[in-house]
Amino acid sequence: MPRCLECEKNKTIEETKNNAAETAELMFKPFALEDKALIDSYTKPWNLQCSDLSFANLFIWGADGKMEYAEKNNVLYIKLEFKGVPVFLWAPIPKYGVEIDYRKAVYEGIDYMKKRGVEPTYRSVWTVFKDKMLTACPELFSMPTDIAWDYVYTRESLATLKGKKLHGKRNHINKFLSKYPDYEYRRLDKSMIADCIALYDHWMDEKTGEDAQEMADERRSVELALQNMDALGLTGGTIYIDGKLCAFTIGERLHPQMQLIHIEKGDTEYDGIFPIINQQYVLHECEDVELINREEDMGIEGMRKAKRSYNPVKMIEKYLISTRDLREEKGIWGKEEA
Repeated sequence: MPRCLECEKNKTIEETKNNAAETAELMFKPFALEDKALIDSYTKPWNLQCSDLSFANLFIWGADGKMEYAEKNNVLYIKLEFKGVPVFLWAPIPKYGVEIDYRKAVYEGIDYMKKRGVEPTYRSVWTVFKDKMLTACPELFSMPTDIAWDYVYTRESLATLKGKKLHGKRNHINKFLSKYPDYEYRRLDKSMIADCIALYDHWMDEKTGEDAQEMADERRSVELALQNMDALGLTGGTIYIDGKLCAFTIGERLHPQMQLIHIEKGDTEYDGIFPIINQQYVLHECEDVELINREEDMGIEGMRKAKRSYNPVKMIEKYLISTRDLREEKGIWGKEEA
């Protein structure tokens, strides 16, 4: 039977394309709103509970190139490049249900970091992917990084504040209610954006000794969240006192039984403003969920104390994965060790 030269030619072209895809460098690019469906197609099927992997989180906190993504061979890679911190990746996320060589995917990221001249580290690796990585690559090292662990609470506990451990929170709210009985809870909408930014600037003015660039970066992220709430699937709540916006919060449905809180700001001149916005948002916007994820404490002592005081029901654990034991190593955390 004569050979089909055209078929042979097409086969060769296809094989060439596949080989090129296999050997191509990871090409990272910024997160854009139109990428949401693609990113969600990788993250959501994994019963997503880790706050880091929310598309809204990636979009608002990764602005200006701080976080970027690459897709290769049905694997999603996320790169983080913050000023003063060596470049690192989060765990490779394989397309759920698709058979891939996960060991190869892990080393793809390691090779990229080596080429960038940094110690290869996968950070904030959620337990689901930590187990998967160590199964595929048992020679790698892992260590817990509890500054990145998410605090998770039951919706009921935050809504009702029942029990001895939350007695102090109830007292704060009772004092607030006695002082401001005519306060209003309002669902956040576009008409309130300017007021929210003004409140953020007021809150920022009260901060002393803070890194100016970090504060500017956070302000940028808050603006992005407020301006793109519908596109990102976010909801928000506010507290008004005498017609003045005094607190706001923004969150999203991370998965059907978990709400994620991204941002919470308030005017500290009003005693109890944070407990009341926390409770009221949960009461009004989280009626049909079981759990509330309030993200990590970043190792900040005041934030850690506050988040622990709400009595979390569990933590979303995260790890650092590396090619050698880094438990005693200095220099991998960048500015945190300065």
